Amino acid sequence: MGEIKKIVALVLSPRRLGNSEILVKEICRHLPQPHELQLIRLTDKQIKPCKGCYSCLMTGKCPLDDDYAEVAGALSGADALIIATPTYFLGANGVLKVFQDRCLQLFSGKFDLRGKPVLNLVTAGLPHEAGISELMLNSFSLIMGLDIRASEIFFGALPGEIFLDNEEQLGRAAALGKQLLGDEPRRFKPWTCPLCGSDVVQLLGGNRVLCLACRNDGYLSLAEGQARLAIEIREDNIFFTEEQTRRHGVWLKGMKERFLSLKGELAAICKPYADEGEWL
Repeated sequence: MGEIKKIVALVLSPRRLGNSEILVKEICRHLPQPHELQLIRLTDKQIKPCKGCYSCLMTGKCPLDDDYAEVAGALSGADALIIATPTYFLGANGVLKVFQDRCLQLFSGKFDLRGKPVLNLVTAGLPHEAGISELMLNSFSLIMGLDIRASEIFFGALPGEIFLDNEEQLGRAAALGKQLLGDEPRRFKPWTCPLCGSDVVQLLGGNRVLCLACRNDGYLSLAEGQARLAIEIREDNIFFTEEQTRRHGVWLKGMKERFLSLKGELAAICKPYADEGEWL
């Protein structure tokens, strides 16, 4: 028997035995490697909004007392991750963004997720109505330096409906189980970003595009009725490579120092606005 792998699943749904949860568990039934599955229901954890104080960068410690360190520690201790979210109002559960904002602490070096394989899973009630849920998971994973092994959307509104008379979705779940820790490189479709696999781009005019997941830019072409993306790593990207992330961390710490040096001037700009309006 090989080494037992630790799989940590970040479930963004509050529903017990909802589609996100059973999808994670079905996939793990098909992992060929010996493993243990640990699940974190993020909606059950107390994750306070980031205060933007930069204390985690300057001192290595966040002043907020909540469950963030427990969750981040579990993720950084995993051999592989699965992130699963339902679609709420055409996006991932908002707890993901609250958690992501607190991940500024990653620049302190306390937690490290870079290079860990991850599956990003979205469930949605109706076809074509997943909105930006998948983009949100992929963007989070890329910013954290995770290795996205696959990104998939499953459809079904009622708990369990994703597998109700649906052999196609059961088959996809089984295939994902083999992909998470497999050696075969991820294959991208011609119309997706060749760097990260996302199919969401912003048109910049002409045939220029920006990948909204990895934030690199390039060009869109059409040949024989087939759309193709050619995208290269931007030198000024702040998260895509390990060196870019390190460089951005240095910039963030420098901004804290710059704020302290300009504190008086900045306060003079802000002070005249202090008494305008009424807070509810």
